[in-house]
Amino acid sequence: MFCKRIIYVNWGNIPNMECDFGPINLFSGGNGSGKTTAADGLQSLMTAAYENLYNYNPGQDETTQRGRGGKQVRTLASYVMGCDDGSYSRLRMTDGYIAGIFHPTQGESAEPFTAVMCVRAKLDESTSPKQARQEEIKFLIVPGHELSLDHFILEEKIGKTVVTFERVDQSLQIKLGKSAVEVYDKKGQYLRRLYGAFKGSSSAVSDREAKHAARTFSNFMAYKPVKSISEFVANQILEPKDISDDIRQVAELMKTIHGMEEETRTINDAIVNLDNALSSSESYIASWLDLCVTEYAEVARQNKVKQGDYLAAKDQQRNNEQSISEMQRDIEQSIEKRKHVHSQLVEFEAQRRGIDTLKTKDELDKSIEFIKGRLTGVAGPFLTQNQKFGKNHTAAKELSSKLKQTSLGVDIPYVDTAGFNRLLKQVIDGPADSNIDAQQLFTKDWVNIASLEHSLDEVVNLESTHNAFAAMLSDNERDGSTKNLRDQVLSLHGTKHGQMARVEEQVRSKEKEIQKLQGHTVSYPPHISAAVEAIEKQCPSAKPVVLCDYIEVSDPKWQMAIEGYMGGARFSILVEPDYEADAIRLVRSLKGRRNSAKIIQGRKAQNDAQRKCSEPGSILDVMTFTHKYAEYFVQASYGNLLRVSNENELKDQRRAVTPDGLGSGNYSMFRCDISDGELVFGQGARERALIAKNNELKQLSGQLELVSAEYHRVGRIKDLMDQVRPIHCTSMINEMLSLYRDLQAAEYQLESLDLSDFEELEERLEALNSEHEAIDQSIQALNKTLGNHQKESTTLKEKVERLADEKEKLEEEQGTKEELVVKAAQIYPSHDASQRLVHADAQAAQAGSDFDFSDVIERAKADLEKFDRDLYYQVSAHNQNSNSYNVIVFPENFGPKHDDTYFKKIVGLKTEIEVVNNILNNNVLVGKQEKLGELKESFNTAFVTNLCHSIYQAINDGRRLLDDLNSELDNHVFGTDKERFSFAYKWVPEFYDFYRFFKEIIEIPSLGDGTTLFDAELSDKSIEVRDRLMSMLLDKDTQFALRELERISDYRNYRHYEIYKTPENKEQIALSTYGTGSGGQLETPAYIIRSAAVTSAFKFNEGNAHCRMVLVDEAFSKMDETRSREVINYLTEALGLQLIFIMPTSKSGPFLDLISNQVVFSKCPSEEKIGELETQVLVDRKTCNKDKIKALWANHRKTVSQQVMLDFMEDVV
Repeated sequence: MFCKRIIYVNWGNIPNMECDFGPINLFSGGNGSGKTTAADGLQSLMTAAYENLYNYNPGQDETTQRGRGGKQVRTLASYVMGCDDGSYSRLRMTDGYIAGIFHPTQGESAEPFTAVMCVRAKLDESTSPKQARQEEIKFLIVPGHELSLDHFILEEKIGKTVVTFERVDQSLQIKLGKSAVEVYDKKGQYLRRLYGAFKGSSSAVSDREAKHAARTFSNFMAYKPVKSISEFVANQILEPKDISDDIRQVAELMKTIHGMEEETRTINDAIVNLDNALSSSESYIASWLDLCVTEYAEVARQNKVKQGDYLAAKDQQRNNEQSISEMQRDIEQSIEKRKHVHSQLVEFEAQRRGIDTLKTKDELDKSIEFIKGRLTGVAGPFLTQNQKFGKNHTAAKELSSKLKQTSLGVDIPYVDTAGFNRLLKQVIDGPADSNIDAQQLFTKDWVNIASLEHSLDEVVNLESTHNAFAAMLSDNERDGSTKNLRDQVLSLHGTKHGQMARVEEQVRSKEKEIQKLQGHTVSYPPHISAAVEAIEKQCPSAKPVVLCDYIEVSDPKWQMAIEGYMGGARFSILVEPDYEADAIRLVRSLKGRRNSAKIIQGRKAQNDAQRKCSEPGSILDVMTFTHKYAEYFVQASYGNLLRVSNENELKDQRRAVTPDGLGSGNYSMFRCDISDGELVFGQGARERALIAKNNELKQLSGQLELVSAEYHRVGRIKDLMDQVRPIHCTSMINEMLSLYRDLQAAEYQLESLDLSDFEELEERLEALNSEHEAIDQSIQALNKTLGNHQKESTTLKEKVERLADEKEKLEEEQGTKEELVVKAAQIYPSHDASQRLVHADAQAAQAGSDFDFSDVIERAKADLEKFDRDLYYQVSAHNQNSNSYNVIVFPENFGPKHDDTYFKKIVGLKTEIEVVNNILNNNVLVGKQEKLGELKESFNTAFVTNLCHSIYQAINDGRRLLDDLNSELDNHVFGTDKERFSFAYKWVPEFYDFYRFFKEIIEIPSLGDGTTLFDAELSDKSIEVRDRLMSMLLDKDTQFALRELERISDYRNYRHYEIYKTPENKEQIALSTYGTGSGGQLETPAYIIRSAAVTSAFKFNEGNAHCRMVLVDEAFSKMDETRSREVINYLTEALGLQLIFIMPTSKSGPFLDLISNQVVFSKCPSEEKIGELETQVLVDRKTCNKDKIKALWANHRKTVSQQVMLDFMEDVV
């Protein structure tokens, strides 16, 4: 598209006007007349005066917009304020406008449009010298309309006025329509839309393309010596590809990945440290328990040894007592023997005296002694039998009372029969004994046997009643049963004992569950505990945990319903994903009913959960998790389980649950409510379960009291029935009466004997006397030995008492140690106190006195110190590197070292470590790894697609562009030498390695489909390049790294460029080494290659509409007329560009036959001051007739040539 017209309003000192342009246009005039000012207006419109994109007055030394050495440079505001040599023609705030009307050329389909730059400026007089300051700026694009000067200057009564900055867009919208005017406040937006309009598009081009086109337009305005051909081609011909955002994105992603990997490593280190801390805490707990049990075993061993010593001392005491008894028996026998000798002495004395009746007397004495012996033998059993009356009576009386307190008749109907109760009543109503004073039977007051004879009848009746009652209790056939009454009660007692044992077991189980809940743990079903224990033992690396420990329900309203719906799935086992197969194999191998536990497929649940989205209103909205795989499992399994208010909503949902425990699924509705005691999700659930289980324990305790009382009552009834025994007194009384009669007769005969003196048998008596004396000596010796044993008895008694005291103290100490072991089970429920105590007792029994546990105890104490110290350092190390919310407080101990209070704190510390370890391992780490995977995928996409592809494609596009330009330049010949120009390039070795790396990356087919840049198989060279890029992406010096990355990502740096000039039939010459040519010879290729930059920047190879206008200041200053004409023809005819060039009037004559329009600027004095200026600029606009000018110029050339020849001839002549 050509610029058809340009409008100046308040620009420099050019009068407000509009200039029409043709294909070739010339701005001419004297120095300082304003021709460059007019060109800078057009440059401002094409570059939006964007920083670093434009250079005012580019044909002079002033090649930048930054002052050097205090020199004032031209600015947008200075042009609006009419600055000229430091003075201003406009002293008030001024609105200036530059408008360009662009029109499509032949073959272009774009519509015409107008671009307008609106600037407001004012003078800042607070500085010296005063400065022009820009206040506001905006830009307008008016598609489909060609504006004129009248759109900016209004005819009013007071004269012509310029439309104000605020109203210019509104004024145009009123005239052309609101949608016809596009307003842009930002320079970048305007440039993008401007160059989009040049391409016939209703949208904007990229920021990079727009800025490149604007910079190229500005750079074309003036010839500058080319310092480096390669840099010129790279910077002017090749379009820069701005992928700095991609670089920053990749760098940020890489740093994020690196940071997250560092965080992951830190978390892994923390997990390893916590694993060690957990191991130390477990070792401490195990050592503490071992110490307690070993101390108990040592005390039990000492107690057993002391018990052995005590029993040995008792044996010695018993043996000594036995010896004393034997001595006493020997003494008694000796005394008895002495009595026998003495009786012989008496007998021989009687014989000696001649008394015959002595024999009769001896016989009667023997008879009496025999009868008394018989009476004694009968009286003992009689006494026993006689006491049974009282015992039976007491038992029957209490039995009657107990039967009234129980409902024994329900289980044993016979006890409610009339026959049983009649006999029971007879026993109770009868006398409590036989009324016989059994003690009198052993005294001499036995003569009143009439009372004994009188009691015989009463005893017979009482004995009959008692024996009938006893027989009723023992008779198997009395009630038609195969068991007698005693056996039935015994069987019932066993039944009650079983009931009591079952309730006691329930109470113990409930107490254990309560202990676990108080310790913030859950009681798992037996098969779950067995499975977890088996996996921990046989595959510890699997780290089995139970799902319910890692879920919280945030809304108590839904706790029961959610847990009831999930049911047994709450106790599913989570293991490390790599060990899931091993875990289920172990579970399956368990025997009995313990092999029904479920193992969660963690990784499968993760994949499914990531593909699914939980539905709104799902149970997941009220659940929180501290284990990522637990969250994945619930999300994948129950993400579509909705929460609904009632049954009416439930019936319409495929899978839902209500707060009161109703659920739906598989096209059916069902109950899923559970008791509070079964709740396991979260601390709140455990508190509710604890309250419920305490209530259940109270109920079970009450039930146990009832069952126990019933058991003891039945047991007492059984004991009372066992106490009722049959009595056999009648026969004994009859025998005793007969003996009493015989005794009376013998005693009467003994009293009737007449005993007289008898003669002594001297010789026999003397022998007997000697024997009697010997027996006396023996008794004396025995008494001496007896005294020694009695003395030893005192010593042994003291020893036994001492050992008994020591044994009692050891028993108390053993009880204390046992209580500590039992108490440890309450603190640490996994500790089986009963089993450990049994094992310790066995060890103590086995050790005996040959071995003690002191060394074991000392080692255990040393281990406690070591594990406690290790645990302290490990917790401290964790706290130094952890976040505040993960800090673990190490317990302080103010009591005795390693007592049960400190042990309880260590158990709590272990639980806290497990919680934090689980959060880091199964929640934070899994989340980090998941995020890290996503970031690596994002990095892979960004690096490969946004960076590698972009650079690789740009490298190829750059080569293609130069090849296309070479094809175009090959058709054009310049100068008398028929010169051709072409571009050449070759690889820069440093960058070729990067190119090969990008090419190899792009050609990996699986990259992005499961394979990332981090694990792709690359050549060794590419791995070096990748690592180098990674190190730059992670470099701490961000600015240096980004500059280096931008250098690597700039495709123009990958090749070294050259421009060759090839004269016809001559070798090509590299312009980089072309130092012998004249200035014009160097300027010619400069314009040629700059025009190639223009066609590249304006995208001539894309579409059919482009900006085709170029502007040249101080044009062709070093070229002769022929070369200048060739360049002009190349630009306008070969490339089809619209040319506007600036040239002093003195040099413009030779080109007048080429131009279509000329604008002549003249600066002359003004009759009146214009602001601070005393001069004014006049503009003469011409449309040239090229044919007539060409004829005039040819005629003038002929005249001059003839005159030269005449002058030459005159000199010759």
